[in-house]
Amino acid sequence: MTNQESIYYCHPVFRPPSEAYSLLIQATEGCSFRCDFCMSNLRKKFVIREINDIKKDLDIARKQYGPGVRKIFFLDGNAMVMKSSDLLEITKYASEVFPRLERCGVYAHAKDIMKKSDEELRELYEAGLKIAYVGFETGSDKLLEMVRKHTMKDELIAASKKLFKSGITLSATLILGLGGDDPELSKISAIESADLVNKIYPDDETLWYIACLTLMVPPGTELYMKKEKNDFREMSSLDILKELYIFVEHIDFKNNHNANCVFRTNHASNYLPIRGVLDRDKEQILQTIKKGLDDPDMLRPEFYRAL
Repeated sequence: MTNQESIYYCHPVFRPPSEAYSLLIQATEGCSFRCDFCMSNLRKKFVIREINDIKKDLDIARKQYGPGVRKIFFLDGNAMVMKSSDLLEITKYASEVFPRLERCGVYAHAKDIMKKSDEELRELYEAGLKIAYVGFETGSDKLLEMVRKHTMKDELIAASKKLFKSGITLSATLILGLGGDDPELSKISAIESADLVNKIYPDDETLWYIACLTLMVPPGTELYMKKEKNDFREMSSLDILKELYIFVEHIDFKNNHNANCVFRTNHASNYLPIRGVLDRDKEQILQTIKKGLDDPDMLRPEFYRAL
């Protein structure tokens, strides 16, 4: 055994699926928000780490992995909450340590984005912060308030447009089934979520991402406690697909042929993996959902679903 220094991690680690092969660097621990459906803060106290400690981890990573690292993801739940100057400093330092670095990424809450000026966001982009993962969850203000998301639809729209303006790629997620087995709330969430997406698409060929996850209710969350009291009941797999169908059905980019929105439902929580481009592939996506509704045997079994 050697006495080689180790990169610090506060477990459990949360990262987007698309950052599976990225170098993970702990910039913050936990999340500064606590939403009813999220397990991020169940075993963590929110902390913003010292800049020198983050730089030390980058130095250790250079020794362990060499200069060829191409992607870095700054943990944890919403690292963009850091002061712009601090986030800028570690992003610049990462590029110095890893000369082949193509991008850094972070989770970001809408309020984190709105607190930063256009100039600060642009500086972060130019330094190497190229992608931000934003949890939209739903476009329904009623539901956002119910699950204590600490933001509203208008703010999600404004934050998205600020990212587009800066050059930082938006990768946003929606949660199917967030309203439970209330058909009316499910329909409202789907329609309002589509309206949210319709209102943010850029007019040029900017690449951006929208993904749908399906609600899972981990023990310890506020939503789990409501479920235990029978105050919340999860939707069936077919009702989830119906909600997804309504969402896609209401996507309308007004014949904007430059729209370049990659759409995915390939997260392990979902019953039916789909990939396409909105709204170019709208009809094909709807046909795939119809097949799932007509043949439930093709859906992912419950025991295969995971966060």
